[in-house]
Amino acid sequence: MKEYEQAITKLNRSLEYKKDFLNTYLELGFANTKLKRNEEAIAQFKKAMEIDPKSHIPYNGIAEVYRDNIKDCDQAMEWYRKTLGVKTNERKANFGLGYCSNSKGEYSAAINYLKKAVEAETTYTAAFVELGFAYYKTGGFSDAEYHFNKAISLSPNNENARYYACLMYVQQKDKYKAQKMLDELKQLNSKHVEKLQPKVNAL
Repeated sequence: MKEYEQAITKLNRSLEYKKDFLNTYLELGFANTKLKRNEEAIAQFKKAMEIDPKSHIPYNGIAEVYRDNIKDCDQAMEWYRKTLGVKTNERKANFGLGYCSNSKGEYSAAINYLKKAVEAETTYTAAFVELGFAYYKTGGFSDAEYHFNKAISLSPNNENARYYACLMYVQQKDKYKAQKMLDELKQLNSKHVEKLQPKVNAL
């Protein structure tokens, strides 16, 4: 329900009854992450690690704090690699490594990670979008198109897949396909339309 303050109050109360319950610390880490209380979130995830060093979840939790809140992809990737050390080919860690690799312009590396993410979960929409983006940036346009379409089939209202596909079609000077993506974004009342419209008009 996204009532994170209330969640923290209840979770702290639960610790009065049981100090070593793994899920309490994981939930505290998650709630603090959402509230951008980064140091507290990391501290709670580290407590979870002490209780169960073999759980991959707190490693992912810390990685996401660095990726989404602190915007430090290098630190995030370090923690995602620690996740893979605990659980080989874990889907979220591979996605995170792929996402960060894309952010750093390391598209070939991103492809390797993201392929593992979609192999682990064949309905992982965000991973299909990122994989399509990585292929697009490396010139693998047919692979990119396939993965963007896959993301749209999984999530019919997905804007990012259409946005990147439209940019790709603009680069290919394919006005018909670019306009089709733009029209679909208009139907979704997407904020991307304003940026894309001049690019499509110029074709």
